[in-house]
Amino acid sequence: MRAPDMSSTRPQSTPEAGTGAEFERQVGTMALSQLEGTGALALMRAVAWHNSLARLGLSVPLVVVHDLGCLVAGLGRPATALRGLGDPEICDAWRRLLVELGESELVRTQAGWKHRDPMVGVVLARVFSSIVPQLPDDVRVLRPMALPVDVVHYTRVEPSSAYNRYDQSVALAWLATLGTHRLLPLLEIEQIDLDALRLLGLFRGGDALPGVDLADLYNVIMSPSLADVVDFSMELLPSILEVRRDAGQQSFSIDGYASIERRGNLDDLVLTQLAYDEDVFEQRLVDGELFFFTHEKQMENERRQHQVLVDGSASMRGVREVFARGLALALCKRLAMLGEEVSLRFFDSRLYEGVKVQASGSAEVPYALQFRAERGRNYARVIRQLNAELTMPRRTAAHTLVYLLTHGECQLPPDEVALLSSRAPIYGVFILPSGPLELPYLDSLHRVHVIDADAISHGRRAHKARQIIDDVQSDLDARRGTKPAPPRRKPMRPVRPAERGRRR
Repeated sequence: MRAPDMSSTRPQSTPEAGTGAEFERQVGTMALSQLEGTGALALMRAVAWHNSLARLGLSVPLVVVHDLGCLVAGLGRPATALRGLGDPEICDAWRRLLVELGESELVRTQAGWKHRDPMVGVVLARVFSSIVPQLPDDVRVLRPMALPVDVVHYTRVEPSSAYNRYDQSVALAWLATLGTHRLLPLLEIEQIDLDALRLLGLFRGGDALPGVDLADLYNVIMSPSLADVVDFSMELLPSILEVRRDAGQQSFSIDGYASIERRGNLDDLVLTQLAYDEDVFEQRLVDGELFFFTHEKQMENERRQHQVLVDGSASMRGVREVFARGLALALCKRLAMLGEEVSLRFFDSRLYEGVKVQASGSAEVPYALQFRAERGRNYARVIRQLNAELTMPRRTAAHTLVYLLTHGECQLPPDEVALLSSRAPIYGVFILPSGPLELPYLDSLHRVHVIDADAISHGRRAHKARQIIDDVQSDLDARRGTKPAPPRRKPMRPVRPAERGRRR
């Protein structure tokens, strides 16, 4: 299934949020709630979930969003007896459905994934996607309306009073449909891939999902074809994310100042910097271009730009795709947590723009899981495009490193690869070659990893991927001078090596 078309169901908003009859009607539906132990915080989170559903084109009564969302997020429990207003038969069926949903694996293991509002919203969208076709026609075609997020508006409306003042046929129709077709939400909630939720939770960067489009997140939850990549990523990431960065200062037990640096306290400002005009001084202060006397010498690491290039062509379908994308996610996140600048990009007949990977971001997860090539294959054009990008003048100089994740028949022009290797070290990972790896440009690569059928087997693939990532980190440590790189082992088999490392 695909994400709903949001272009024709854009959520409506009132000119003055919180003052319309529709808003009060939605608050009135809370008189039908069959949950215990909820409060104002749960209500405001339900409003956020409701607005996420509205962005996805779903018009759902607030009480349905509140009860099911709070159940999933662990913010409430089903009532032991019928409560609230409304038709007793409909409300009791809704309460019994909540009890059954509370026994699902998703709800029982709710502590294992992060309940950020966008994630809860797409989980609810997955459950409601099977209910919408069963609704009466006049309810199914209703346009969604976003609710105000200011808690003050909700303190002014009493749910039981608003329930009696407005027609609640829409909310009752939803509850009746859910009770009649109770197997549909039960099946949907059981089919949600918990590992996909945990994977997105590992990339947590706060209460939001930085850079992640809600429709992309919805597609990740809806697509069963992503399960293999998600499983492999979950094998790698828990250990990969355990990274500690070394301190960036050297202390000197001497009197006076140790150095002049770009960062420091205003008390230690080099006096000649005060000669600038006021506007110039402020701009240089913002840009970090002023000089300070410091008691500690700051170690400025070499600025590096890592480009992780993943072959997205049809030749990478199946186990090749699973290994390449899982490795790319883990490698990107490891480098980002080490403080490196990382870009994840796909290529087929062209090199795509990709996404910037950050230590606290999540945008790379839907991108890596969902990318599908539609332009055939033209590797010569890809390498020429990358060479052209690296020759363009840039604002700040950065040392580039290239990681190429592809298959054993990736034919690149040797002269273009040699030109690229003169500008950036190239790490080549070749997955499941059909025979001995005999490519004319291998000598131009910094390191070569060949992933054969034994290395990609289910029990060994995570170990092999960690070995590749450890080799990359060892090279970075050697560049920093923090510790020597571990010695490389010679290949055991000259024809199909399990791993071969080269340095220029």
